[in-house]
Amino acid sequence: MDRDFKKIIKERRTKDFPHTFEIVHDTFLTLKLDSKDSDYFFKNASFIVESLRDENWNTFLKYERKFSEKIYKTLIRKDIDSFKARQAVENYIEENVDNFYTLSLSNTQSRRSRAGSEFEDIISHLFMGAGIPFDEQGLIGTGLFEDTNLAKLVDHVIPGAIEYRINKRNTLALSAKTTLRERWQQIGDEMQRTRMPEMYLATLDEKIGENTLTQLRNNNIYPVTTFNIKKEKYNDNNLVLTFEELLELAKDKSNFWKANDFSKEELDEKIKTLKKIKEEHINRPYVVSYIDNQIYRLENNK
Repeated sequence: MDRDFKKIIKERRTKDFPHTFEIVHDTFLTLKLDSKDSDYFFKNASFIVESLRDENWNTFLKYERKFSEKIYKTLIRKDIDSFKARQAVENYIEENVDNFYTLSLSNTQSRRSRAGSEFEDIISHLFMGAGIPFDEQGLIGTGLFEDTNLAKLVDHVIPGAIEYRINKRNTLALSAKTTLRERWQQIGDEMQRTRMPEMYLATLDEKIGENTLTQLRNNNIYPVTTFNIKKEKYNDNNLVLTFEELLELAKDKSNFWKANDFSKEELDEKIKTLKKIKEEHINRPYVVSYIDNQIYRLENNK
């Protein structure tokens, strides 16, 4: 029964939960962020990240509750009507204690997994709102990132992976991790292997110790967090940046590039990738408009 129950959980979870991008995008629209201009995003980046996180969490809990209800109902015995109420409840509990634990563990693991993907999608919407060109593994796939040795390191690269391949010093590489733990050390090792000059690390971790911050600095890794976390936890550390500062840095990097910096093959590849993403999000006008603007810039050397 345990193996079958785990299979039921996996199948139902895949069916019942929308992709994190879908939830983030719907929340983005619900908060009417699609009506804000780019200046609003530059000035309120931290607030936007916090608002999207809070609202997404509330939405996710609703999906999780409905999902859990459905799963628990699959455990009800078919002959339940032959038992008195108290006996039926007692039997249900006794027979399913292990299944309750299995579902609880599955929910916990799902939350952790989705938290990372959700954070990446929030940052993607932050860049879209600010009008900043970027590539994200979740949107374009790992192929181009693997070609540039970015697959193990980077979630976003500004203005794109092709630019990184051409001249990595005029790009901004960003990894997103809600909490650091010891995972940043893997980034440091990969940076040395791939000779990446520097990395920005978006996080919501409020417990980064001084020793870790020093090691990050020594590895040219710059943490990025919300204005409130920076003020409350890292106010005296200039190494820690806010999302507002990240957008300004990303803007500077993206402004460096013009269409004539690419070969014809590179430009065609970049536009082809953008058109593919557009097709995948054709029912999301905000994303389509953002991508159309990026294609226009490339085709008109803006």
